[in-house]
Amino acid sequence: MGTVAGVALTAINLHQTLKLRKEVEQMRLEVKNGFIDLKQALKDQGAEIRQIIEEISQDIKFEQHRIVLVRAYGLFIQAINRFRSAMQLQDASRRNAEIDSARGMLFEALADYTNPHLLEETSAAGQLRRLECAWIIEQGIIATYQVQNEMSAVSERISQLQDKVCKDAVGIINSCESHDELDFLFPEITRIYNHDLEVLNSWQNHVDWMRSRSDSRGVSLPSSELKLLTSADFNNSDLITSQDTNLAPPSEQLIYEDLAGKSHFYSLRDQLLFLFDSELRQQSELYINEQAANAGYKTLVPSNLEQASDLAVANLYHYFKIRDESEETLELPSNISLVGYEKLQELLAAGKWKEANEETRIIMLKIAGRTQQGYFEVKDIEQFPSQDLYAIDQLWVTYSNGHFGFGVQKDIWQSVHEDWHKFGIRVKWADDENEYQVFKWISKDNLIFSLKAPQGHLPAVFPCKSQSTGFSANLVWSLLSRQGF
Repeated sequence: MGTVAGVALTAINLHQTLKLRKEVEQMRLEVKNGFIDLKQALKDQGAEIRQIIEEISQDIKFEQHRIVLVRAYGLFIQAINRFRSAMQLQDASRRNAEIDSARGMLFEALADYTNPHLLEETSAAGQLRRLECAWIIEQGIIATYQVQNEMSAVSERISQLQDKVCKDAVGIINSCESHDELDFLFPEITRIYNHDLEVLNSWQNHVDWMRSRSDSRGVSLPSSELKLLTSADFNNSDLITSQDTNLAPPSEQLIYEDLAGKSHFYSLRDQLLFLFDSELRQQSELYINEQAANAGYKTLVPSNLEQASDLAVANLYHYFKIRDESEETLELPSNISLVGYEKLQELLAAGKWKEANEETRIIMLKIAGRTQQGYFEVKDIEQFPSQDLYAIDQLWVTYSNGHFGFGVQKDIWQSVHEDWHKFGIRVKWADDENEYQVFKWISKDNLIFSLKAPQGHLPAVFPCKSQSTGFSANLVWSLLSRQGF
């Protein structure tokens, strides 16, 4: 519904979803009116998640959606039962009439699941789940044509469904607005591309083969295939959503976790889009080649880019894009120069947040005359040149698209009324949820060097010099109390 917090999305990611499906298959979880009780299913996930689910279930807009989807699911089940019964009829005329009626009911259910007004009010993750249901219904419709030997219609609708899956996936990816949603969507959509579209392609090939076997009209399906369609369990559909029963983390989940550490949000999103839109990748390659030529990078020629991975192309595209746009948008006052900040700018443009954080510390120590000591005193921060502080802040804000920077931290600091503990929790420098239920500062080694980190998490350049964890409250307070940024 667009109101689910990221903590709840992590509880129903691809790995967890596969587990839930298996529990449904084994009847350990009940499906009621097309829904399962997530509070029961996720009872081991923690009180916060259960509270979020409870709040959403009470939301009036959710109830409006639920009423429509309960009706749609009911129609779907009735249609499948009617389809099964029709297949038992010996009279061909009555059988076809009943199949036609079942198909009509499936179309009604499909209209509810693809209602554009309801989809507009649904988050990207919610859209995916709803459209997956629509794809299953589409397959049920195709099956009704197949048992009636309308093979031209079958072939056409499979082709349309393949196109629809791709178009829907692109729409979902483009509507993804947060790291939490992307963490949820990337493995799921990758699996749809690797598995589900392959299932449809195999079905299409089989239908094309059957059509080519004979040029005569009215060719019947083999009795074995008719029996298979009649006995198919559409409630626990083994069509487009069939999944392995292995409960180990799926490969798509593991691949994403590896990629997430090497890319930022927009690059990861483009890598997903490349799967479904080859023209987008070609446009990205063209842009990289033009920018590389201007910058003197001789190896980034078309022949090499064609061989590069989606990861490399997406990262390169956004490296040049951010650098290009920042040259236009990074407007500093006339008295402020970026001379001496070239390395920091390059690291930030490349999304190398860890290296940029260390470079920021090195620059500030040098300006403060504390390189030899390797740490700051409060007076160093109080007397730090305003123009240098402003330049550093603007570089961080620009290249993180407003996610990181001293100014971002200052806004958070003021929003929590300068409460040091609340500030630490907000920027994830501290954790109050641990086995001892006590407030705990993280060490500098546990900082999150990616845009998946909370807003204001970086830069973090004032670790406590007297202990292994935490950050200097006095130094941070002195910095965030400064004016001019």
